[in-house]
Amino acid sequence: MKPIVLFLSVTLVTFLFTSWVFTFFADAEKLDLKVNRFEKSLFDINEENVAELSANWKTNFGTFDEVFAGQIMQKGNLTGEQYHRELLAFTQHKDMREAYDSVAVMFADFSDIQQELELAFWQFSDKFPSYPIPEITTFFGGFNYGVVTYDNNIAIGLENFLGHNSKYYNLLGDPDYLRFQKQKKFIASNVMEVWLNEYFQQYIGGRDLLSQLIYKGKVMYCIDKMLPNLSMEDKFRFTAEQMDWVVENETSIWQYIIHEDLLFSKDEQKFRTLINYAPFAKGMPDQAPGRVGYYIGYKMVSEYMDNNEMDLEQLMSLTDSRQFLKQSKYKPTK
Repeated sequence: MKPIVLFLSVTLVTFLFTSWVFTFFADAEKLDLKVNRFEKSLFDINEENVAELSANWKTNFGTFDEVFAGQIMQKGNLTGEQYHRELLAFTQHKDMREAYDSVAVMFADFSDIQQELELAFWQFSDKFPSYPIPEITTFFGGFNYGVVTYDNNIAIGLENFLGHNSKYYNLLGDPDYLRFQKQKKFIASNVMEVWLNEYFQQYIGGRDLLSQLIYKGKVMYCIDKMLPNLSMEDKFRFTAEQMDWVVENETSIWQYIIHEDLLFSKDEQKFRTLINYAPFAKGMPDQAPGRVGYYIGYKMVSEYMDNNEMDLEQLMSLTDSRQFLKQSKYKPTK
């Protein structure tokens, strides 16, 4: 009878897990995130319809119309006729039209990204119920902006996610480490980082490296929870090799920070590459990616949450970095 009992137990566990996964994604679909495709309307304009179509943008896209004119195009001070001429010059420019055509092909179907974001924002709404859920507006802005927030909403410049090998980034002179970031698979993690920064960056707590490590770690801890289907390297926006190196060398990275007296330093020049995009983390082997501090912060926060009971909203509001480090009991060992 034992094999039969074991079989039934395994079958029951499988059934329960499958039911949980189905319910999980079914609930996530209830969020129904609204996505507006501004770039399509923008590149539909011509000399005959520019006045009519642009007049409808306020109705169809809300305040993004003002964001696009003032922040992205930097033409907010022009008269209507002057602005129309600028729009036509922009959309009829040979290089811009060619780049837009690439966007139109790659992002003809946005449903996969929309589903990923719906899951993420469903998780966000569950963990942060008092905070708003955005509308998503996609746009083409001439390679100036990737992900921006405005009026509790998010806009995504799709031309900044055409892929590592896109010729446009080479023409723009982007270094390889930045071209790597411009991949479609990184849109969701970018969006969630920008969204969390919009509401919680006020809780960094200080300019010292420790405060910044903890804040970056809190952001990554949330992203890890909100994008459960994304690989760890894609959440951190590392290559698989970089992710492996960071995991295997966590102790060495921490020892470097301590040995170089960086932990409480406020001199960002000394630790900038640990928390910002860079070809590599200065002072470490070439395999160490820029933003390596995100992982150290993430591990610190993970251990803090293992040792302290609190929800994510409480976590994000903590500002005493030294007390946080002490209570996390973070001390990586080989």
